[in-house]
Amino acid sequence: MSGNAVDEQMVLSGVSVAGTNEFGEKDDRLHNVNLTIAPGEWLYLVGVNGSGKTTMARLLAGLYEENLMGTVNRGFAGESASPIVLQQPKAQLFGESPREEVRFALEWRELAPGSVKARTAEALEMTGLTELADLPWEKLSGGQLQLAAIAASAASRTPLIVFDEVTSMLDDANRKIVLETAEHIHRSGSAVVWVTQRLDELKPDFRVAALAGGRIIFDGNVRKFLYGETGHDSLCQSSGLRVPYLATLAMQLRQLNQLQDPLPVTAEEWRKVMGHFAGADSTARYT
Repeated sequence: MSGNAVDEQMVLSGVSVAGTNEFGEKDDRLHNVNLTIAPGEWLYLVGVNGSGKTTMARLLAGLYEENLMGTVNRGFAGESASPIVLQQPKAQLFGESPREEVRFALEWRELAPGSVKARTAEALEMTGLTELADLPWEKLSGGQLQLAAIAASAASRTPLIVFDEVTSMLDDANRKIVLETAEHIHRSGSAVVWVTQRLDELKPDFRVAALAGGRIIFDGNVRKFLYGETGHDSLCQSSGLRVPYLATLAMQLRQLNQLQDPLPVTAEEWRKVMGHFAGADSTARYT
């Protein structure tokens, strides 16, 4: 492992992580993975349970696994481990309140003492926790606990942050807040790896890597992942994930020649499509 240039890509080459299944048989958690991440990029990492997502997330965060083979060049992310926000926030909260948690994270990263107070206040404001900063954990909701974990992870302004299925146990309101917070972190310059099984979280302008059986079976554009090529099945079906309802509808309309590529993904794109239908266009396009 080498490299810490701020403009250098993170590169995984031929990476495998050996493991065994419940019967003691050889069952690699990752197999011959090749992946790059650019500085400031947003990468979705998707797959079903057991596909290797969590092993990959930990590896990208710099938490190296035993039985690791291949080469990992962390590039812009540097040699130190990157923050990773977990599905269960209680598993990574060590302070007694959001303020203490953020301060602890900054001190652990050896931030100059004179900067800790201001950086803590900034992280709490970004996550909407300023008024709750000194409450004990039992006074906070699950979504607020997750935001506290994000605040602590983001406060150091590291070049990479990994989110490992952080919305899977949240209601829609808290999921929206967490997503918007992650997007704010991304706009501030950090690269984001967003691990999820919820394909409705994917945005078309970002890249997605899909895992199945410890292998990357797709690495490319979100729209192509959802819709494949005309006349072919959605590529996300190969990863075992359920195609979202609206994506299924779009492909059905394409088969009926009522929609043309590129098919819509976002709510705004769908509004444009429905506007065309309302206008009785013979062939609807959102562009």
